[in-house]
Amino acid sequence: MDEAHDDLSAVSVPALLGRYAAILAELRDRGVVRTRNAPLGDYAEYLAAKVYNGTLEPNSVKSHDLLTADGRRVQVKARTVAPDTGAGAVFSVFRSFDFDIAVLITFDSATYALRQAREVPVSELETAGRHSAHVNGRLIRITAGLRLGVDITQQFRAVSSR
Repeated sequence: MDEAHDDLSAVSVPALLGRYAAILAELRDRGVVRTRNAPLGDYAEYLAAKVYNGTLEPNSVKSHDLLTADGRRVQVKARTVAPDTGAGAVFSVFRSFDFDIAVLITFDSATYALRQAREVPVSELETAGRHSAHVNGRLIRITAGLRLGVDITQQFRAVSSR
């Protein structure tokens, strides 16, 4: 069995968390992730920066995640999906629309393999989904979001395979 598919069932929870911390540290050292949070968002932003030849903004910038080479402000939203992901599942909340485009990306929940990526103009997002007072923002269902904008999956596959 290769190391990417080790049987982890006998490994203790503290040991699993230690491996997770070590993996996050290695991903940080490689520049793939920028925080110690769950790596999905950072990984998606990293790939988007490669696709758009852009520059990642500091984490303190709330309205967008990166600037493209041609000056567009990009908000990146990523979500893992599984066969049992419900129809009501949403991307993380949009609280601001102070960006030019959003990139909506889904990854396989078991492998983190890229599934789909869409580039969506802000004007489409402002009218998509529903406003939620509970989270003070607009929620876009995954199924709806992946029908917006244009498909850019191949561009993301090209950089994710490197």
